[in-house]
Amino acid sequence: MVVIGIVAIITSLAFPSYRTLIEKRQVTSGAEQLGAFFSAVQIESVKRYENIGVKYSRTDIDTWCLGMVVVADPTTNDPCDCTAAVTAGNACKIDGQLRVFTDANLSFPGIMNATSGDGAFVYDPVRGLMVDHTDTAVLELLSEDASYSLNVQVSATGRVKICNDPSATIDVPGFKQCT
Repeated sequence: MVVIGIVAIITSLAFPSYRTLIEKRQVTSGAEQLGAFFSAVQIESVKRYENIGVKYSRTDIDTWCLGMVVVADPTTNDPCDCTAAVTAGNACKIDGQLRVFTDANLSFPGIMNATSGDGAFVYDPVRGLMVDHTDTAVLELLSEDASYSLNVQVSATGRVKICNDPSATIDVPGFKQCT
């Protein structure tokens, strides 16, 4: 009976620590997946030697999307519609295939808290920079209990950076504070 009591106490003490580990991992995994998407778009632009536009939009924590498309006019502010079906003329597709990343693609869905920026940007194929040097994008991921938050930032130079949101309750280890 004493052994069962001790095991119960140890388990009850370990469970919050385990939950914290899961929360951190969900946010970290999501941020790394989004960062990889943006890096893949940049690489695709340089590889194809074509302007690749990115569209991102968010209506709530479960309804958001990122899409990429080859754009003829690099100054376009709305390269595609990442919510459109593959058959639509304005769908985010390359070579006839839909190129969209949504909540369903994340390993741990339901953590996209906010986006900022104008919702679209275009990569220059020569240097991998954004065509409009004033563009930036920030996507904020928030853990289920709202303790941990990471931002995925894309700068005008095309650099993808993952950092701790300054408003987060607790920093995720291994990432610097956003500036």
